[in-house]
Amino acid sequence: MTQAEGVDAVRERAQQTLQALRGLGSEAEIAAAKALVLQLRNQRDYALMAELAEAVARRDPDSATNRRLHAQCLIETGQVTPAIELLRSLTRRLPKAHPEYAEATGLLGRAHKQIFFDAGDKASASAREALKRAIEAYRGPYERDPAAHTWHGVNLVALLTRARMLGMRVAPDLDPQAIAARVVAALQAMPEDKRDGWFLPMLAEASLGLRDWTVIDENVRRYVASPNAKAFHIASTLRQFTQVWDLENRDDRGRALVDLLRARLLRLEQGEVRLSAEELQRLRAQTATEAGRPEAILGTYGAQTYQWWRTGIERAASVAAIKRRLGNRTGTGFLVRAGDLGREPAEELLLLTNFHVVNKTGVHNGLRPEEAEVVFEAVDAGRAYGVAQIVWSSPVDRHDAALLRLDGPIAGIEPLPIAAALPAVEEGAQVYLIGHPGGRDLAFSFQDNELLDHEGPPLGKPQIPGVVRLHYRAPTEGGSSGSPVFNARLWQVIGLHHLGGKLGVRRLNGKEGTYGANEGIALHSIVAAIKTSRASTDG
Repeated sequence: MTQAEGVDAVRERAQQTLQALRGLGSEAEIAAAKALVLQLRNQRDYALMAELAEAVARRDPDSATNRRLHAQCLIETGQVTPAIELLRSLTRRLPKAHPEYAEATGLLGRAHKQIFFDAGDKASASAREALKRAIEAYRGPYERDPAAHTWHGVNLVALLTRARMLGMRVAPDLDPQAIAARVVAALQAMPEDKRDGWFLPMLAEASLGLRDWTVIDENVRRYVASPNAKAFHIASTLRQFTQVWDLENRDDRGRALVDLLRARLLRLEQGEVRLSAEELQRLRAQTATEAGRPEAILGTYGAQTYQWWRTGIERAASVAAIKRRLGNRTGTGFLVRAGDLGREPAEELLLLTNFHVVNKTGVHNGLRPEEAEVVFEAVDAGRAYGVAQIVWSSPVDRHDAALLRLDGPIAGIEPLPIAAALPAVEEGAQVYLIGHPGGRDLAFSFQDNELLDHEGPPLGKPQIPGVVRLHYRAPTEGGSSGSPVFNARLWQVIGLHHLGGKLGVRRLNGKEGTYGANEGIALHSIVAAIKTSRASTDG
C-alpha cells in the first residue's frame, strides 16, 4: 500500500479481487490477491483479510505464505486454537530450509504466547506449558540462524525476561541480556537495503533487553518518527510493551513509551484505542505530573506526539456516558460552556447530546430527562448526575441536538473548546471521535477517519436551512450518538455525531451518488440555532 493509496483503495481492490477469484480468476489476479492479503494485515483489516486469504487458499492450497498469513489473521482475531492446527500442518510439510518454515514456527510461538497471556492464572500448569512452548518455538529458528531470524530472537528475549520476572525457571541455560546484545548487533550490522518495516520495531524491543534507557529511548523515538510505520507494526509493539514487558506498571518512563506508541497508533489509519474508566483516570493523573519530561526522553517529534495524546486524554474527561437509570449506556454527551453558545450565565457548564438520545417525550427510542443519568467516567465513574432540564433542543430532522442542564455542580472538568471553523475538505483531512460505541468503555475512534465533505463555507451548499452537516468515516456504533467530532490537530470540537456507519448515504452539496459515511452536525450551526432561539425568547 502506498502512502497515497489509503485504506479505502486497498479495500476496494480487495473486494474486486474477491469477485474475480469467485469466477475464473487469472494467475495474475491470484498473485495480486496474495499481495493484498499482506496489505490488509498491515492495515489491520482482519475481516476482509480472512475472506481473501480463504479465497486464495481455495485456488492455491499450496501457498505456504498465504497459509501462514491466514493463521496470523486467526490469531489476531482470537481464534488461536485453529491457528495452531493450521501452523502445525504447515510446518509438518515444509522442509526446515524453506523460508516459511521459520516464519510459521515463530507464529506458533506467537499463538502459544497469546494463550499464556490470556490465562487468568499465569502460575497454572497450562499457562506454564504455553510459555514453555512459545519459548521453544522461538528458540529453534533463532539458534539455527541468529542473523537471519532476529525477530525470533527479540521474542525470545522478551519471554525469557518475563519468565524471570515471574520467577519461572524456563530455559535456565539462556541469558536474555546476552541474546539481546547479539540481536541488536545483528540488526545494526544489517545492510540498509535489507532493513524492512520490522527493522525499527525489532531494534526498539531488543534494546529493552539491554536495560540501557539511552538506547531504548533513541530506538523508540526513531521508530515512532518513521513515516513508514504501519499500524500492524505499532500495534504489535504496543502489545509486546504492555503484555510482555509490562512497561505501564514499571515506572513513569515505561508508561511514557507506551503512551507514545498509543499516540502513534492513533494517528495511523486503522488505529483505535479503547480505555476503561480506571485506565483513563490513571492516565489523567499521570499526565498531570509529567510536564516537560517527554521532550527530554523522546525528542521533539516524540514530545509533540505525546503532547497530542495527552491533550486527547484531557478532552476525554469532558465526554460523558448517558445511561438509563439503573441500566446500561445508551449514548454519549459532552460538556460545553454556556457563554460559547450565547447563553447566560456564561460560565455555566451544559451537556450537549443528540435529541434522539434524550428528549422530553422519549421519542426515537430516546430517554426522558427523568430516566437519564450522566457519568463522566474518566473523572469519577461512581458519580452520576441527573438531568435537571432540557434548556434547548432541535429535532432529528434538523440539528438532532439537546442541550442539558445537570442536577449538580460540575467541578474539576473543563468544557470542550469549539473550533472557529470547519477544516478544509482536502486529501488527508481527518476527524476524530471520542464516545461509547456499542455502550462499551470510552473509545477513541480513529479508524478510517477521513473527512469526506461538509456543507460549511466556502463551497458548502446546505440542503436543510440553518443546518450544516459533515460526512466522515469512523467505526461508530450505537452508543456513539452524541459524541464530539474533533479536528485532527488541535482537538477542538467541530461537530456533534448523530448518524453512524450507514451505506447509501446521499452525498452532500448536490453531488451525485451515495457512499458509506457517518454524519455529524457542525457545531457552529448548532451554536447559531441556539443563539437565534435565545434572541427570539428574549425578544
